[in-house]
Amino acid sequence: MTGPDDVFRARLLETFREEADGHLEAITEGLIALEKAGPTPELVERIYRTVHSLKGASRAVNLRDIESICQNIETVFSLVKRGEYVPGADDFDLFHRAIAVIKSLLRGERPETPPAEINAALRAVPGRKETTGSDLPEDRPAGSGPASGGNHAADMPGPYNGSEQGADRGMVRIAAHKLDRLTAGAESLLTTRLFITQRIRELEEMLTRFSLWQWNYSQAFNDLQVIRGRAFGEEKATIPPDLVLPLQRTVEFQEYNREFITNLQHDVATHLRSMEIDRSALETSTSEISDLVHDAALLPASTMLAPFSAFVREFSRTSGKSVDLAIEGGEIEVDRRILDALKDPITHLIRNSIDHGIESPEARRAEQKPATGSVRIRVFHRSGSRVGIEVADDGAGIDSSAIRRTAVENAVITEDEDRALTDSEAIWLIFRSGMTTSRIVTDLSGRGLGLAIVEDTVSRLGGTVTVSSTVGRGTAITLTVPVRMATLRGLLVRSERQVYVLPMQQVKQVLRVRPDSLTITKGRPTISLAGETIEVIRLTDALGIPSSGPAGEEERPKPLVIIAYGAGQIAGMVDEVIRVQEIVVRPLGSQLVSVRRIDGAVTLGDGRLALVLDPLELIQDAMQAERPVPASALPQAAQQRILVVDDSVTSRALLQAILEGAGYQVETAVNGIDAFARLKQHEFDMVVSDVDMPRMNGFTLTEKIRAEGGQVARTRVVLVTSLGSPEDRERGKTVGADGYIVKKSFEAEEFLKIVRRLMRRREGEREER
Repeated sequence: MTGPDDVFRARLLETFREEADGHLEAITEGLIALEKAGPTPELVERIYRTVHSLKGASRAVNLRDIESICQNIETVFSLVKRGEYVPGADDFDLFHRAIAVIKSLLRGERPETPPAEINAALRAVPGRKETTGSDLPEDRPAGSGPASGGNHAADMPGPYNGSEQGADRGMVRIAAHKLDRLTAGAESLLTTRLFITQRIRELEEMLTRFSLWQWNYSQAFNDLQVIRGRAFGEEKATIPPDLVLPLQRTVEFQEYNREFITNLQHDVATHLRSMEIDRSALETSTSEISDLVHDAALLPASTMLAPFSAFVREFSRTSGKSVDLAIEGGEIEVDRRILDALKDPITHLIRNSIDHGIESPEARRAEQKPATGSVRIRVFHRSGSRVGIEVADDGAGIDSSAIRRTAVENAVITEDEDRALTDSEAIWLIFRSGMTTSRIVTDLSGRGLGLAIVEDTVSRLGGTVTVSSTVGRGTAITLTVPVRMATLRGLLVRSERQVYVLPMQQVKQVLRVRPDSLTITKGRPTISLAGETIEVIRLTDALGIPSSGPAGEEERPKPLVIIAYGAGQIAGMVDEVIRVQEIVVRPLGSQLVSVRRIDGAVTLGDGRLALVLDPLELIQDAMQAERPVPASALPQAAQQRILVVDDSVTSRALLQAILEGAGYQVETAVNGIDAFARLKQHEFDMVVSDVDMPRMNGFTLTEKIRAEGGQVARTRVVLVTSLGSPEDRERGKTVGADGYIVKKSFEAEEFLKIVRRLMRRREGEREER
């Protein structure tokens, strides 16, 4: 059973984690600045005090491993404060590893490096004096923890500090999940507004029917007057006596009926005006509440961007390059959900800048550039409640000829389309899936997915991507996104019997055409619009729904919705365009999360559900169907032969099983000499080799394959090794490897993707020959 103490401790730990995240971010920023600028008293003191605060907070919640690491970092920085020690590059690596271990412990995960190992390394820092006494948690006597009544006021977490509370009295900390619930609740008010709007629409239709009644009544008015004259006038005697009274009653009822309906019409109109006033008041108040809640979700962009300093440091060292990161405009506030969504795209852009843009120090010196490259993230305001985030580097820029060549090799475009493209248009091909100019495929890059993910994410947020590049000077990619996660507007359309919603931000135009007037291009119906040829696809066909329309439908004009997403667009044919309205998209649930082309559902004003379509997947599927990859670019795996080379029986068996499971013919060799002999006897499409082997290692084997000439030299080579240093990766590239995968990050699925990609390149080269 959970007691009050357990509940209190859980709350205390939650508070500690929030505080610790802030401390760790500050420490990381300080370490990055310290490594760049060198020791300054103010910077060293700030890191020292932050580590000390984190140590005290972890002691208060009895997290001994974190406390111990902080204690050892604090001791090292006490030496730095006194001028007795200056950290080197290896020391900073150790500090960052220690921070990573603390973060893992905070998340309840098992860190890659055990805390004891980190502590031992910190104690071994040169110049460090051996620490004794009860300062280290492992040396503290039993009973000296927080419950023993010891005085640790100076080490308590920030929320317990009265002066901090006084200085921050206007701020209230709220848990992220509670803020999400508030935001969802504010957005749910929109559904109520939609219901009221629907009721108003129904009342307006009632008034329309009243107008129809009035017209019909006016048509019958003269006849009613004739009947009145004969039933009540001089001709009354000519009417059969048994009809006089019924006719008089009928006429009187019709007069009463006219007055009743007229009054009812007046009451409905009055009620409608009142509802319009109520709806307007509700719209004003809900908009205000929604804006306030969304404002509460705004965070400085630096909260998302600051951790990239450590990422750049680590990634640049892994790639063997020297790179500095500069962040500008971090104080600009953006919706937390948008910042969360942009983490991966910005990670891809930074990775791309370092891996493809920034040259090696030697190459930069040869180009008379500083040996250290620069990546800059700049946040700035744009018009219309939007914000721009620019990721720029001073690297080699984008080579449009390499982009063109890769696009044709991977069947992204045809040779005819390549000839029609200008250099500026060719640059935009980098955002297409499967595009990469990296000659070698590694666990870090070369898979052609990053920039496609960038445009996908930004487009889903209702934003845009622009790119500018100058060869030899660098590249800048700008993401323009909304400041707030605003309510979406959707176009309601009907196709067959179902209503669907298309996000308005991807709807370019709506028009009507006769289906039999469409042009057939490459076997598919198309329409020419503003000089562009756009493929036309029935919405039901795109969703895999069979048509049930009667014969002769082809002759009737049909609505076409032009959907544009990034560089692609299609025209969706529907049966009816209903209207545009605000929508709140609800997820389909975990069971349906993988359903393609459907992004969620919305509740309409009449209570019905409508599916929200995913424009990106509709366009991607249409474009893939329009331009199938040539058969030569998709060879049968069963016809391809791979030689696996590894001195470890276990590794050979694993790689062989993975490749044979994918349909490849696999043979094995125990070392480089054995492998090279087999290559001279038999033809293989690919060699998958370890590096560290007796008699002939993988580097030497690759060199001999490339020097052999003929068919052997054209064999693809993928090195799968435990050697992951920048020097080893660079050597793999130098000797001519096509792929370099570190076993530490080995994943079977990603490995097979690399193999298939390189096989397609090989088949493309065969076709050229």
